Amino acid sequence: MAVTMNEIARKLNISIATVSRALSGKADTVSEETRKAIFEAVEKFGYKKRRSIGKSVAFVIDKDSFNLSSQFYAPIISGIEEELIRNKYYFHFNSIERERFDLANINLNFNDLAGVITVGVYHDDFVLKLKHTEIPIVLLDYYIPTEDIPAVLIDNADGILKACKYLSSLGHRRVAFLSGDSIETSAQERLYGYQRARELYGFEEDPGLVVKNCKSRIDEGFNGMGTILNRRRLPTAVLAYNDLIAVGAMDAIKQQGISIPQDISVIGFDDIGFASEVNPPLTTVHVPKRTMGILAVRRLLQLVGGEEGHVQKTIVPTNLVVRGSTAAPGTANG
Repeated sequence: MAVTMNEIARKLNISIATVSRALSGKADTVSEETRKAIFEAVEKFGYKKRRSIGKSVAFVIDKDSFNLSSQFYAPIISGIEEELIRNKYYFHFNSIERERFDLANINLNFNDLAGVITVGVYHDDFVLKLKHTEIPIVLLDYYIPTEDIPAVLIDNADGILKACKYLSSLGHRRVAFLSGDSIETSAQERLYGYQRARELYGFEEDPGLVVKNCKSRIDEGFNGMGTILNRRRLPTAVLAYNDLIAVGAMDAIKQQGISIPQDISVIGFDDIGFASEVNPPLTTVHVPKRTMGILAVRRLLQLVGGEEGHVQKTIVPTNLVVRGSTAAPGTANG
């Protein structure tokens, strides 16, 4: 039974790009030993050629993630579209219900498809099936640790460390954390950043100051903060996994008549559109979302062009944007 280029690469433990160059006749870019091994594999197993590469790139996301975080993804999508147009490629947006998120249910025209940029999180099976079609893939804000699939990622731990360093400089030592859904690698990394910051800046170690598995919704931030506010000793500051959770936390704090930032400072993450519009404006970790989209396209087009590239993870740095929701700790909490 004939094998694909991807399968030949796996059998020989080399990159798909190397196999592609050898089979396309670019012998001067592949060592004689490797070229010989590739053609021996083709002779032994046969070769099932991939369909021709088109000029369309699909962005795939599940509908729930997009609906909940459209303010986060909109600038990313804008960056993707801008870079594709600049390179004369077409952009196709695919938003699929989570329960139907499968290769068979997604409208990908393989005859015209150059590659796919996807936000996976809950969809490893889809990504792995797509990988076996040999269509180039780049993951956004998500990666599969066991797979060699290029990804554009946020420097999550460093972003949290920057926020904690700022709180420490203001004098905060009792800092709470509303963590994200533990299935998400970004949530794991941000929680790690908070735990590392506790050691670096001498924050109080109180398990009751951490609420895990908050979904990216305002009501989840409200409920998570409510749990912390029921404790005898309140924090002087709270960090949230993202801005939606932070806004929910602010609502819970204000509902109990506690002042922001005089009594409790609040910091979010992502710097989505309305972070600057809430009252008080939210201090947050800024993510260069449009840049993420541009970098994802550039990496994808490298793959489409057969460029090998050894960097599987492109890490995007963050910076802290200070607004009115943070200040030095007051005296209300002792």
